Amino acid sequence: TTLELVEIIKGSVPAKYRREKHPARKTFQALRIEVNGELEAIKAVLPQAVDALKPGGRLCVISFHSLEDRIVKQFMQERARECVCPPGLPICTCNHQAQLKIITRKPILPSEEECEQNARARSAKLRVAARI
Repeated sequence: TTLELVEIIKGSVPAKYRREKHPARKTFQALRIEVNGELEAIKAVLPQAVDALKPGGRLCVISFHSLEDRIVKQFMQERARECVCPPGLPICTCNHQAQLKIITRKPILPSEEECEQNARARSAKLRVAARI
């Protein structure tokens, strides 16, 4: 059962870690991410979202953990590049064109006030890019 799993996790982590946050939190988060296919869903929907945007349209993505944020950040950076040729090539041969212009170089984080009103907001990161 989940309660048995919690007890196993509690017994396997150092006491210091148990005092900071619930020791099973990350384990259950990892299980949820895998079972729901969350990372694959993000990878699939981002290109579709860009394709649906008109020029000037904004792609705004809120991520809630580092795995999601890394996917979003790398996707936006890749789609904002003019050339995807290997760096060693003397001239561009890929004919790749940028589709996005990154609006927020760093993610927008929630304010302290917002985190006090909504504890779940504390891990949220907003990234914004515009369709070229």
